[in-house]
Amino acid sequence: MAEAHLDPKRAAELDGIELTDGRGNAAARIGFALELYFTGGETVETRLALCEILRDYHGFFSTEISHYLKVDANRPTRISDEVYLDYYEEQARALNAQEPFDATVFGYPQKKIVDEPTPVSISFAATGPEPLSPRGLSHLCAYFSAGFMSERGYGFLVDIVKRWAARLNALHGSAGYSVLFEHGIFGGHGVLSVLPALKRFPGLDFSDPGMFIAESAGSDGKSIKSINWLTVLCDEFTGRLGAHAGLEAKLKPACLIHEYDGGIVIQAGDQPQLGDVNHGIVLDGYRRVAEALKPIRFEAYRRGLFVLSTEFDELEETGKWLARFEA
Repeated sequence: MAEAHLDPKRAAELDGIELTDGRGNAAARIGFALELYFTGGETVETRLALCEILRDYHGFFSTEISHYLKVDANRPTRISDEVYLDYYEEQARALNAQEPFDATVFGYPQKKIVDEPTPVSISFAATGPEPLSPRGLSHLCAYFSAGFMSERGYGFLVDIVKRWAARLNALHGSAGYSVLFEHGIFGGHGVLSVLPALKRFPGLDFSDPGMFIAESAGSDGKSIKSINWLTVLCDEFTGRLGAHAGLEAKLKPACLIHEYDGGIVIQAGDQPQLGDVNHGIVLDGYRRVAEALKPIRFEAYRRGLFVLSTEFDELEETGKWLARFEA
């Protein structure tokens, strides 16, 4: 496949979209999200790997990044240089294994704090096994604007997903188009505002890793949330699907499989797509991936991924979204 690129004009249009709540406030934006789920969050090795990823992200957005959230803090602290990266590394070494290790970094417009989503933001929550979460699942979530992706090219996203997944020994994850929420809150208050977009554009992911972890906490942790343009699977998860050749046969010729040390990244087509139910635009590559990975998709929700009003059935809406690529 020839490498495709996001048209700058189209990227600017996507970056200008705001999904607003009933009061006209921005509840979400449209962009790219990268989510990785992993275990071993209690180890210093994994925590330092997360700090290396933060340094990567800082390198991409050194002029845009403006604030960070200290461990156990409620209000972001202004960033003046790279010292905040040293702070997180110190915390990674100092916290004991029983204490969670969290980080959140923002790139606010004009570097002024606003209570709304920003496409320059990254966060992670690293923890170990506990009684309510025997698998001890941790997560990393990074956002990228469409404009940034247009400048860097889709190959950049493939490379960074492979590199970060290998660093964290990720179990699973995804990357591609997504609704972007405010980190730390995610979909807690804005799901009603994004539900119409999620229903119309199946290529949009729902970025709320904390909700997925909470809902799947009692499981064996061996299931994925969903798929996206890029879907990460560790060797263990791939093995549950059968032979590598069999998986490849189900996905070709629409999809590619990229290997990295410890797993694979499945690419659904030559470029990320949104699709459009209203105009009958079907995403064949995404459909193939969703069908092939359905046996390892988590579906035992108790409440659902979405926090909605009483007029909606949250479990039903979650089920419909999970099945959005099915005929």
